[in-house]
Amino acid sequence: MREFAKYGFAGARVERIVSRADVSPRSLYYHFGSKRGLYEAVQERLRSQHFEDFVRGVTDEPLVDRLLANIDVAMTPRWQQWARMLMWEALDGGADSAPYPKDTVPGDLLAIRAAQERGEIDPELDPHLLTLAFIAITFWPTMFPQSTKRLTLNMPKDELLQARKDLVRAIVARLADPTAVIAAQPETSS
Repeated sequence: MREFAKYGFAGARVERIVSRADVSPRSLYYHFGSKRGLYEAVQERLRSQHFEDFVRGVTDEPLVDRLLANIDVAMTPRWQQWARMLMWEALDGGADSAPYPKDTVPGDLLAIRAAQERGEIDPELDPHLLTLAFIAITFWPTMFPQSTKRLTLNMPKDELLQARKDLVRAIVARLADPTAVIAAQPETSS
């Protein structure tokens, strides 16, 4: 996983993989057939490990709690490597780089729909686009660290984490009550 996350499929080297795993190339090819076979086995293992995180149908907790937990999970090394593998797959033209099986409804989408049904957030908002927006807040810093540093003026990692959580709290509050104030914005003179 580390090799594929760091270099993508094309850049990954079997020599580094077998050296790190302390196995022979013959053993790798016997069990997986090829580098592609190993890559697909790693993807499948990660998908099965992360499937529950992505699609868990917890819809009775407050939406903000779920979204904040997602940010915490996204900060773990395991999730960061998985996100990078998904990026490499997309860059390499992978046809199925979604982290969950086709025809599966992501848990965040279910949670947003449930929050709309409870009146927790505006039911007129598109739950698919809200899901996409919250995924972006969650994963952008992992997937685009250089851009994140520029956008946040090189904000320290712990401050950025707190700022993202504060933003999610404010957005969910605003989605529930459009008159809610998101944050005190500095006034600018015209």
